[in-house]
Amino acid sequence: MTLSIKQRAQLRAKGIVVRIEYGNGSVKCSTPDGERYYTAGELKQLAKPGFMDRFTAWMNQGVAS
Repeated sequence: MTLSIKQRAQLRAKGIVVRIEYGNGSVKCSTPDGERYYTAGELKQLAKPGFMDRFTAWMNQGVAS
């Protein structure tokens, strides 16, 4: 299960850098607190943009038009 570039960017914005994706679904990441292992499913949930992320993107879209 591979994370998309967009998902990786969302995680990076939250301070989580994906280092290694293992075949069993585990993912080794670097966080501000050190190295940590997550499941791919956990990271996909963390990578979902929150309400304020979507609201800010919507506001920026209106300003750019």
